[in-house]
Formats: sequence, structure tokens, C-alpha cells
Amino acid sequence: MKLKTSLAVLLALSVSAGMAQDKFEISGKLPSAGKDKKVILSYVNSAGKSVKDSALLKNGTFSISGTTAFANRAYLELQPLKRDTTKRWPKPDFQEFYLEKGKYAVKGADSMSTASISGTKSQAEYLQYQQEIGVPHKEYQKLTARFMKARSAKDSVEMKKISAEAKPVMARMEANLDSFIFSHPDSYVALDAVNDNKTMVIDPATFDRYYTPFSKRIMASFSGKKLTAKYEKAKQIAIGKTVDFTQTDDKGQEFKLSSLRGKYVLVDFWASWCVPCRAENPNLLKAYKQFKDKNFEIVGVSLDETKAAWLNAVKYDGMPWIQVSDLKGFKSDIAVKYGITAIPQNFLVNPEGVIIAKDLRGEDVDKKLASFIK
Repeated sequence: MKLKTSLAVLLALSVSAGMAQDKFEISGKLPSAGKDKKVILSYVNSAGKSVKDSALLKNGTFSISGTTAFANRAYLELQPLKRDTTKRWPKPDFQEFYLEKGKYAVKGADSMSTASISGTKSQAEYLQYQQEIGVPHKEYQKLTARFMKARSAKDSVEMKKISAEAKPVMARMEANLDSFIFSHPDSYVALDAVNDNKTMVIDPATFDRYYTPFSKRIMASFSGKKLTAKYEKAKQIAIGKTVDFTQTDDKGQEFKLSSLRGKYVLVDFWASWCVPCRAENPNLLKAYKQFKDKNFEIVGVSLDETKAAWLNAVKYDGMPWIQVSDLKGFKSDIAVKYGITAIPQNFLVNPEGVIIAKDLRGEDVDKKLASFIK
């Protein structure tokens, strides 16, 4: 019994030793923040779990220490000890920063959101990233506000004008984003920028340029492992891959994709609440009518969570093709397996079940199908 206990202790110690224990120390000064307040730190601990810690603000100063691993986004928030009941939704006073091993200095007056946070390489890179992306992002936010106002007024001329103005701003945002990513291959901030902005729909044919430059140090992090997992899932539905899945159809019967071997099949991921998906349905219907008698079928995979919403949308949009769903939303077995985190998405498989095209939209559906189905 003692031997087993000793072995268990040794095993626990070895696991703990193999886990990064990066100590951080945060010292802050907010001399005009007032009394009866506390600072909340939300961060990722050394085990990769999201946790919170707090410290009282005493004479305008505070300090918090702990352990983390790698560098991850964290948040410092200044809160009153007692909630102001006169305000139903008090505006939070917080700031995002990058927390890693090292010492941090927080310097401000009466607010956390306007304080400066400095101290480590990753935080310096984050401030640089904010500066490079910030200018076009603010321009885009102003254009978005104008667009929403024009939309409320149903001013189609103004909406069209704003959309034209937004294109070069969006292009500049994308160029600045790529510039930062490619110039920082050993940066946790750049890694998160890829996770946040480049992985909604991963095309393995073009994604390598965002994935391979990162150093081994960066890819060993929690965010690095997350990116690798996403990429590996996406590779399962790359062009040239054979796919199959089983799902329940709208009649409650089991459907297997491979039951359609011998046909060209467009597998379309959609949902009743997805406006862009619904906008594509007329294009799919046109293609279905044109090719349904020429060895072609469509399988709609709904990421709805309620059966009524799903089936009502099928009926309203007049979709006569095969419909399947397990009503789990983005936690659908198929979505989880293939890493589907954004819709609409689709892929075309040939009669052998091999993917030959992806993400067909608008007139491209007809053109692509016509190039295969004679």
C-alpha cells in the first residue's frame, strides 16, 4: 500500500514538474481611483485553466502575483467593493493585456481602462499590434456605425456608398494584420491573431503560410495546440480527401453519406438563423433543378438546435434535397469532427466520395458543377 502511495506521489510530482510554472508579479498605482475598490485579474493559470484572483486597492496601490504558462490574454478590472444599485448596467472599467512570466507595472490615475500596462516582451508586442491595427479598425467602426444608420433609414444609395468606402479600409486592416503576423514568428500575440482572424474557415491549400512560420516554442503553448487541433480537423475536408458521416434526416431516419456513392454530392452546412446561408439557398435550388437528373444530389447539414426552426426554414425556402441534423448547433457531431465553426460552408464530393471543390457560392455553383457533370 505504501509503495502504491509513493508511486502516486512521484507521478504527481513528475506531472507537476513537466508543467510550466511561470511566476508573474503585477504592481499597480491608481492614486485617484478612490476608496473601497478592488482589482480583479482574469487569466490563464499554469494548468491552462481560466481563473480569477483579486486584490484590494489600498492607498491607490495594489499587487497580485501567481503562476501562468506561456503568454495568454488576461484582463485587469477595477471594481467597487459594493455594487452601485442605482445603475442597472454599470460600465466595466477593465483593460486587456498579455500575461506571462515577469514583472508588470500598472500606472494610471482613476481608471484601469486608461492605465498603462508594461513589463514583458509579449505585452510590448501586444501594444505594437494594437497600434498597427487600431487606426484602420477605428475607421471601419465609424463606417459600420454610418452603415447601420443608413440601413435603419433604408437609404440604399448611402449604404452602397459606405460599402464602397469600406473596401480599401478592410484591405488595409488585412494588410496590417498579415504584416504583423509574418514579421513575428516567435510571438504569442501573432499566434492569437491567427487564431482569431484566420481560422473561421480554414482552407488547407492556403493556410500553411500562416501556420508553418511559428517557432516550436510558440506552438507548444495552449494557443499553439489549439491552432494545431483546428488545422488537423480542417485537413479532413481538404480537396482530395474521402469523407463519410452518419446523421439523422428530417424524417428521423439514419442517413449515411456513402449511401450516395456513384453521385456528385454537395454537402452544405447551414442553419435557419444564418442570413448568408439563407441567401445562398436560391442559388443551390437553381443548381439542384439543373443537375438533379444528372447524377447530382445535395445534402443539407443543419446546425440548428430546434427542430421546428430547422424544418420551417426548409419548407419556407423550398429545399427539396436531403436534410440532416442532430440539433446540437456547432456542437453537432459533424461540425466538431470537421472543425466547422462558421457557416455557410460546403464541399463537393465526386462519385467516389472524394472532395473535389469547396465553398461554392452564387454562380460558381453552376459553373463548377457544369465542369464535372456533362
